Amino acid sequence: MIPIIDSELRGLIPPLLPEERALLEHNILKARKCHDAIILWGELIVDGHNRFEICMEHGVPFEVKEVEFASREAAKVWILENQLGRRNLNEAARIEIVLLKEEILRERAKKKQSDAGKARKVGGKLLSKKTSHPDENIYVQKALAAEAGVSEGTLYSYKQIKDSNDPHLLKQVQEGKLKIGTAHRMLEKELFKQLTSVDKMLKFIAENAHKDTSGQIYKELEGLSSLQQMLVAKLDERRKHA
Repeated sequence: MIPIIDSELRGLIPPLLPEERALLEHNILKARKCHDAIILWGELIVDGHNRFEICMEHGVPFEVKEVEFASREAAKVWILENQLGRRNLNEAARIEIVLLKEEILRERAKKKQSDAGKARKVGGKLLSKKTSHPDENIYVQKALAAEAGVSEGTLYSYKQIKDSNDPHLLKQVQEGKLKIGTAHRMLEKELFKQLTSVDKMLKFIAENAHKDTSGQIYKELEGLSSLQQMLVAKLDERRKHA
């Protein structure tokens, strides 16, 4: 049986840096064997993708070890937890892993809740309905930060960087070229620039509103005011988590 690389499962694992892969390849070729077994779930590799590729490329023998999981979701969670325990990952990579794990567990919980709801249906109505605790999200964020080995502020900052629609900045953080806190401060400075620009435009339009008879200028004022409020809200939210 030849192990199979599943693209979805492999995609859960942070890729090795070029120098890390080169060192792994050097060690395997020097020993002419793979010290760690390739871990399989059925025929699918769940740990050892790089070792497997190197061994196959150079004809180096390797051992396999099989593990059992109740579902594909369980296999995904194991892969993520295994990476957290074995790899020397930077903060961004650890956060990405716990966020992926949270997403998988949430989807699994939704499915279970949906299945349970269908089973409880009587006469087309649910007998009971689960309600979430108001502090549930706070607890989840604390647990995620603890598992990633970072502060809640760092976790929040990383999420803000991911949501900023700045792929270049995110890539620098993920590659370890920029610290999460530094990147987050850069985002905050950009927000201040945008807010200052909006304030200037609002002042200019307000001063010249009497010259416009079409009413168009008031629509622009409304739009800029909404943008101003959004930027202020973002800055206030970030200060809370600083």
